[in-house]
Amino acid sequence: MAIRLVLAFVLLLAVCRLLFAQSTDSSYVIRNVRVFDGETITERRTVVISEGRITAVGDRTVAVPATAQEVPGEGRTLLPGLMDAHIHLPVFGAADALQQMLAFGVTTGVVMGGGAMSRLKEIEATDQADLAAILTAGAVATVPGGHPTQMDGGAVARATPTLTAPGEADAFVAARLSEGSDFIKIIYDDTSEAYGRTLPTLDEATVAAVVASAHKRGRIAVAHIGNERFARGAIAAGVDGLAHLFVGPTVSADFGRFAASHNVFVIPTMSVLYSVCGRPDGVDFMKDADTMRYVKPQFQTLLAMPAASAKLSCDAVPQAIRQLVAAKVPVLAGTDTPAPGLTYGASLHRELEHLVDAGLTPTAALAAATSVIARTFRLIGRGRIRPGFRADLLLVDGDPSTQIRATRNIVAIWKRGVRVQRQRWQTGQ
Repeated sequence: MAIRLVLAFVLLLAVCRLLFAQSTDSSYVIRNVRVFDGETITERRTVVISEGRITAVGDRTVAVPATAQEVPGEGRTLLPGLMDAHIHLPVFGAADALQQMLAFGVTTGVVMGGGAMSRLKEIEATDQADLAAILTAGAVATVPGGHPTQMDGGAVARATPTLTAPGEADAFVAARLSEGSDFIKIIYDDTSEAYGRTLPTLDEATVAAVVASAHKRGRIAVAHIGNERFARGAIAAGVDGLAHLFVGPTVSADFGRFAASHNVFVIPTMSVLYSVCGRPDGVDFMKDADTMRYVKPQFQTLLAMPAASAKLSCDAVPQAIRQLVAAKVPVLAGTDTPAPGLTYGASLHRELEHLVDAGLTPTAALAAATSVIARTFRLIGRGRIRPGFRADLLLVDGDPSTQIRATRNIVAIWKRGVRVQRQRWQTGQ
């Protein structure tokens, strides 16, 4: 009875928040703007936003509500709200993290495990206009003592359900979906490469069984891997995608073709891999006043954390990216925030720059943070600028399709058609 009352309260709260967000909604028209629609660039478009949706995309003759607020588009680019395909959220302070993401134009985050599941599902259901939207993997599939159970002094271990054999996979997946997991994440990594100590991990047969159980229920399965051997094993076991690439001095010449032949996607998380190799982005962020203005104090310590040892090589990362691009493997932008040297929202912009440096065109990098993520994680009505699609939008000065760093020149952000009052979230305000 108590559980039913709690669920009823959460549902009522969701409805009230949704109604409030809709009541504060306004119509907007952005004229003469360059549009990146999630795939291609079109010049001098007029885009109309009303009732939380994109209602028109066309030339100056499109119908515009009489009450629509005018937003100048000349010299600017309108993009779908950016997405981060790999984040984690703190048990306490998830709302602060999602608010910071939104302040950087990141309107959706894919939570790759962890967090308080009941709180995450409440955030997902209410979909507040002042927080980035989420979907979540919930508890990850790992063995007793395997990654990430070693974290937080054993607190993670006590809260993490585990499995050890293929026969346990179906019950494990069923339990995760009953808790509300949107997809399944698998740990296939003994951590010896990145952390210098060996932990137990699932065997390939159990990975394959977890994947099969997820697919049977219409869900995708992704794998955290630690080196190329584990990446190939996870791909051979049938995973839909890799939640990371891997460090190392080199990559096999056929890796991209192997990934393509199994129809997987890859979230490289270059930012966190470079941090592991002793090349964190945090130092540069700390020197950037425009960025730090929107980084909340509790997340600034992550940026200031010292770099890992530079004993590891990340030369394999851009090599692998170039292979994946050549083989037409879908590449998704993700960061693994809040790892050391990273922070919510801002690190996604740096990840786009890393992707371009590794061989993606700026337009492909923008797609990797918008339409490709929406398509991969089945986010219907998001990730594109089209009539009828959700009005999660980012307006920037300049042209990020030629200079990717222009994504940082934020002019305006909308979440579900509600314009984000970004200036209210500046540090110290």
